[in-house]
Amino acid sequence: MSNTEQGFRYGLIIVIIAVIVAAGAILGIGILTTPPAEPPPTGEVDVQVINGSNTFNLNYSTLLTLTSIEGISSYQNRFGNWRGTGTYIGAPLSSIVDLVGGMDSNDLIRVNATDGYFQYYTYDNLYPNSSFRTIQGNLVLAYSYNDTIPTSWADGPQSAFIPVDGAFSNDDANQTTHPAFFFGSAGARWVRNVDSIEVIPDVYIPSTYHVTVIDGDTERDVYPVDFALMPNFESLTGFQNMMGNWPMNGTYKGVLLSAIIELITTIDTDDIVNVTASDGIYEQSFAYYNLYPNSSIYALQGDL
Repeated sequence: MSNTEQGFRYGLIIVIIAVIVAAGAILGIGILTTPPAEPPPTGEVDVQVINGSNTFNLNYSTLLTLTSIEGISSYQNRFGNWRGTGTYIGAPLSSIVDLVGGMDSNDLIRVNATDGYFQYYTYDNLYPNSSFRTIQGNLVLAYSYNDTIPTSWADGPQSAFIPVDGAFSNDDANQTTHPAFFFGSAGARWVRNVDSIEVIPDVYIPSTYHVTVIDGDTERDVYPVDFALMPNFESLTGFQNMMGNWPMNGTYKGVLLSAIIELITTIDTDDIVNVTASDGIYEQSFAYYNLYPNSSIYALQGDL
């Protein structure tokens, strides 16, 4: 069975990165007899759809020309409570992305809110096969909630899943979300007040092997797709062994170790970072100056 059919599975932890803090701190009713003639409500939608140099300004009128999906839906929050129950009408996110050339299976879609919140969606979320569709339903940009439109709907437009059973549970979200993008609740997968929709090419890596970053009681698993979304560096390098030989010369591509740690914490000058291999035995420690080298250290070691 494919990953799509079985959902995403957690992989093996390949490296553990722990930050050791040197100081020891862990971190009324009225009746109108003659109603005035008013134009129908138009809604307020201004969403930028972006795919490289292709851009499209999506407004309410254009949304109404796209295929519409209507259904009852709701989502679970991290406490297991149900929120957002109601009837949603929206255009499939796939139809909106098609306005700027669509997406490939190795692309991601980033949906951004006006307040800076965002979510990533994969090809399987936008173009679900029968297995995914049974769990998550259709992913839409909703422009109506319980017969309201964005002018009177505080959360709209909003990305929303409309499953057949009308209930997008935490388990549904877990099964249809890459673990890099799942943070414990189905509600987190819905983006309110959508401002832009962007196709990010060639960054989706389905692998679930990961690095665990630890700072006291705070942990985060970092996956290859996370690495792909971060600034990458590529360079010819190698190391000398105790016999004086150079066994691993080659071109390496990666991300800064400091950038990985900064996903959950900041590093103080007197902190030590321990990096542990997947065997749980081999370990190396790095100081602040290794991760943030000055010009002299950089001349000797380069980037870590």
